[in-house]
Amino acid sequence: MRVSAILLAAALMGGCFSVETAKVPMPASGADEIHVTSVNYGWDLFACLPIVCGNDNFDSWCPFTFFKDEVKSELAMAKVRKVAAEKDMEIRNVQMWTDRDIFFDCYYVVVPWVIQYHETNVSAVLVKRGTK
Repeated sequence: MRVSAILLAAALMGGCFSVETAKVPMPASGADEIHVTSVNYGWDLFACLPIVCGNDNFDSWCPFTFFKDEVKSELAMAKVRKVAAEKDMEIRNVQMWTDRDIFFDCYYVVVPWVIQYHETNVSAVLVKRGTK
């Protein structure tokens, strides 16, 4: 019963995998830069068993996936590479970070060390090919 309650709570919290782009004009060089951020987050049981996370297949009917660990920097970077290839631009200034937080309380119920939040971020700047 407890396991099903934890899984139900994780499903309600869900996960998210997103890629966002923002075009930034650079008046000094006359070129445009595109800032790309790829983020995925999810929830793990005891910091090692994935419960739910964002689905890296954006065409899927479900925005998250169960029992898979897709919260990886490699997958987030692959999405940045895909955006760069689609726009025929070069990737510069890549920053990656991951974060894990212990989920201590959930709706006034103390759950120490059971559920853990896991997130990965990749941020990069895309520039036109051949730009210095």
